[in-house]
Amino acid sequence: MRVVRKPMACAIVAAALALSWFLASPAQAATQAELEKKIEMLERSLQELKGELKQVQTTQAKQEQAVQQVAASKAAKSALPGWVERITFYGDTRFRYEHTTYDDLNGKSKTGKDRFRVRLRFGVRSQIHEDVELGFRMATGADSDPTSTNQTMGNYFAEYSKWGLDRAYIKWTPSAVPGKGLGFEFGKVPQPFMTSKAIWDGDVVPEGAFLKYTANKGGSWQPFFTVAYMTVNQTGEWSSNIYAPAAQAGVKGKTGAFKLDGSVGYTSWGNLGDPGDIPPNVHGNPEYLDSAGATRLSEFRVWDVYAKATYKFTKKGSVALWGHYLNNTGATGPNKDKDVGWAAGGKFKFQKFSFDAWYKHIEANASPGFIADSDSGFVNRKGWVLAAGYKIWKYGKVKFSYFNMDPLDGELDGAGNGFQTFLADFVFKF
Repeated sequence: MRVVRKPMACAIVAAALALSWFLASPAQAATQAELEKKIEMLERSLQELKGELKQVQTTQAKQEQAVQQVAASKAAKSALPGWVERITFYGDTRFRYEHTTYDDLNGKSKTGKDRFRVRLRFGVRSQIHEDVELGFRMATGADSDPTSTNQTMGNYFAEYSKWGLDRAYIKWTPSAVPGKGLGFEFGKVPQPFMTSKAIWDGDVVPEGAFLKYTANKGGSWQPFFTVAYMTVNQTGEWSSNIYAPAAQAGVKGKTGAFKLDGSVGYTSWGNLGDPGDIPPNVHGNPEYLDSAGATRLSEFRVWDVYAKATYKFTKKGSVALWGHYLNNTGATGPNKDKDVGWAAGGKFKFQKFSFDAWYKHIEANASPGFIADSDSGFVNRKGWVLAAGYKIWKYGKVKFSYFNMDPLDGELDGAGNGFQTFLADFVFKF
């Protein structure tokens, strides 16, 4: 409730003016007794008005105090617990139309397909300490294949049952290190390496322990070094488990309108491919029989070199070129010469539009197939990828992609048909 003070103040001023007028009037206008009586009456009225003003001020102060108490009470009731305020929610939903046609392979044909697919991802990050972040993410997808988070629509309206933990990690960035340049992550973590689809599918989430140090963090040039010890498969016995130690050194830099990224990395995939340690989905890595008659894959000791240059010609416009080369120096088996891969491409962005084009040439034993890019056909593949996108608004975009891929060697075990795929993706973030 608001109290208006002006009328009361005006009354006091009027009374004071009246008193002054009476005092200033000539003596002959009234007798001395009459003047004294009028003055007494005016003084009495003035005192009454002062008392009423004081009462109004007191009432107004009480009302303001009550309003503040009510507001404080409402704020206290609406305030969230501290642990909720530390949490950030994020996620996205993607709806996809996919059309694929297949070429004949060694005289064998494969039927094309059309399908609608959906992907849902929902994650949480919490800053549980100034230096510690905890996070997890749930996603649709197949439990036995890390390269896909898609759920194909059309099962007589049944629920989507393939839903699992896609990320679960803890991240420590000690404040004692200048610029918080040191970070340690453990668990199932967001992609920690500077890389491309020449090696890693975008849906694959590595697991293990990861330590990264970035020098001159926040500066124009930031050298970094990453070491990792990834857990690939565990059987319960230490000697039979598959671990993949990895290291990468590189730099991120800016000079004027240019941004430059580059890295050199090495990953040893341990016993991957040994008898009994073959992934559920080899995706193009050829299997062979060793001298004992056991089925196995090549060993993988992969070196890779990556570089990317971006030029920003306007605030909302840029063009980028990138290249990625890899070599499996530990390749074994009858196809150990199929150990090289490379990919290169470019991207143009202006306002809300984007255009991508890249070429892939990944030999059968250049890299593990179980983590390779699924949309472009994993390994033992070559071909072009073209894409165009439009950002509808801040939290929504549409992207159209075309893949034209062929096997590098159709005679190898596990080689797949050449294919042409069209994708229409509609992505919405929340």
